[in-house]
Amino acid sequence: MVLESRKIDVILVNPGSRQAVYQELGDEFSASEPPSLAGLFANYLRQKGLTVAIVDAPAHNLSPDGAASFIAKNYQPTLIVMVVYGFQPSASTQNMPAAGETCRALKQLIPDCRILMTGTHPAALPGRTLDEEAVDFVCDREGPETILQTALALKAGAASFSGIPSLWYRAGGTPASNPPGDLMDDLDGEMPGVAWDLLPMDKYRAHNWHCFEHIFDRMPYASMHTTLGCPYKCTFCCINAPFGKPSYRM
Repeated sequence: MVLESRKIDVILVNPGSRQAVYQELGDEFSASEPPSLAGLFANYLRQKGLTVAIVDAPAHNLSPDGAASFIAKNYQPTLIVMVVYGFQPSASTQNMPAAGETCRALKQLIPDCRILMTGTHPAALPGRTLDEEAVDFVCDREGPETILQTALALKAGAASFSGIPSLWYRAGGTPASNPPGDLMDDLDGEMPGVAWDLLPMDKYRAHNWHCFEHIFDRMPYASMHTTLGCPYKCTFCCINAPFGKPSYRM
């Protein structure tokens, strides 16, 4: 936790409401998993010279209003990014209510803040997300380059966002979108691991079904992802929405 308000380029928010989902079970029994994609994005942005923080609402047991209040009290961000992914491929949509509530609360507390939403659900429904949610931007692909270019444009005071790949935005009050950008080829070079130092690692605990015989020994805990995407083309699955095509990279 930070002690005083400070200017920062990008805040990556892992939205959620453990209380709403688990009620009194949330504090002790439910699993708490590190937001790996937010951590990967953070490392990518830091490599590009931006200052970055991660606010993991479920880990700190923050409600949407609580997460917004924490950000408003402690930061002066150029760009706030809602990273709306789930820990299962289709779980992004289940996180949208908390993400939307957090965005609305942020707009009330910081009316001039700029919010970008990325994740599987926003990528699958970018136009609808821009129309329905209290956000300024939506990314319809995997995220890092779009986040970077949007933050740099805001820092430079740009009047137009038309050159930023995979970005949905409003131009003169009218929804607009740009062509998609290329997917990253060199994951090890461009996103070399999770920014663990920006995450509250003492807050995470394993799923109980991972450790039935050691149920009271669930911490510390972290999850690792060695690939990105999926090579298959299942028509019922949304995992490839952020990539635009079946994609499998190591």
